[in-house]
Formats: sequence, C-alpha cells, structure tokens
Amino acid sequence: MKTVRYFQAAILAAAFTMAGCEDKVNETSFAAIQPGMALHEVESIMGGKGEMETSSGVSIGASGLASSSGGGQTVYVWKQNKKMITVTIAGGKVLDRGKSGF
Repeated sequence: MKTVRYFQAAILAAAFTMAGCEDKVNETSFAAIQPGMALHEVESIMGGKGEMETSSGVSIGASGLASSSGGGQTVYVWKQNKKMITVTIAGGKVLDRGKSGF
C-alpha cells in the first residue's frame, strides 16, 4: 500500500514539474510578438496574461529624451527567472516590445 502511495506521489510531482518546464519567455516568443498585434494574441503566444506595470507618466527614449507616456499606453511584463519580455499596448494593439536577461 505504501508503494502505491509513493508511486502516486512521484507521478503527481512529475506532472507538476513538467507543467512548469515550458518557458515562454524566450527568443522565439519575443520574435513572434509584432507591432500591431492585439493583446490577446500576445497572451496566446506567452501562455497567459502578463503583469501590468504602472509608470509615472514620463519615459526616457533611446535618444535619452524624456517624453510623456500618457495616451492610454499600458506595459505588460512576463518574467521567467532573470529573463523578461515587456510589451507596450496602446489602443489594444502592440506599440513596442522589449527584452532583458537573454
């Protein structure tokens, strides 16, 4: 009887481990996310909803200039270990994307 319980526990542990092995925060997922996509398409690629990130309303662009980030933009973040994909949504569509830790 104990052997059956240990076997069942091992099967459950393996199932939970395999379910968590699928890493959607990777180069392939990042490359699949394109400007103009709907948020639900991004969530499908990433395997679920990202964390909504709040901002102070000012961002620093690649040129080093500060700009207002109003206009209904929302940033969603997906994290896996030290890797992160960020997606900026405006008007329900992907405006920009970024990655770090790859």
